[in-house]
Amino acid sequence: MRLFIITAVAALAVAGVAGAQNVKPVAASAASGQYVSVSGGLIGKTDYDYGFANGWSVDADVKSGAQGAVAWGSTIGANWRGEIALGYRSQKVDSALTSNVGVFTASDGKVKTLSLDLNGYYDFPVSGPVKPYLGAGFGVAQVKIDDGLLDDKGDALTLQGMAGASVAVSPRVSLFAEGRLQYTGRIKIKTTSPSGERDSRLNMTGGGALVGARFAF
Repeated sequence: MRLFIITAVAALAVAGVAGAQNVKPVAASAASGQYVSVSGGLIGKTDYDYGFANGWSVDADVKSGAQGAVAWGSTIGANWRGEIALGYRSQKVDSALTSNVGVFTASDGKVKTLSLDLNGYYDFPVSGPVKPYLGAGFGVAQVKIDDGLLDDKGDALTLQGMAGASVAVSPRVSLFAEGRLQYTGRIKIKTTSPSGERDSRLNMTGGGALVGARFAF
């Protein structure tokens, strides 16, 4: 959450400073129409927990990691954009298996997420090449959890909110930086123990930050 707020504030501050400067008319805005974008950045810390049929439970601490996305989109009217995006996130995780007598064992591994999202953006109509924007999106994700105690994958709903700014470096190319608050939830997994099987559902929420480029055509 803190990563999302810091990045969003920084992007909007850059927009305010750059927007107040005089710029060449040719770079006033990137071309309208369709575009593709590529981006990369960080995904912040989060956590999750689940249980076994024998009463043991797992608490997992998911570390900050890397994320990236590619998207195809189009302008809609004067200030709106819509896009479909393919995203990937990879994070290390530390997990601890506990019972009512304390910690039984600890392990580590990775959580990998592949998502397909529909995003909408509003670009604020300010003068100059730098445009602050807000966005929101939803989609589906496949989450692969291999934390040393669980090796399973499940599908989940994704929700995200974005705040950032873009700068036109040519009539067809824009650079952007944004903060994101990302939710991946109701991930269905199954655990197995000598006492039997148990279904659990996990939620993960964390802040993120991306920088990238949009190419209009």
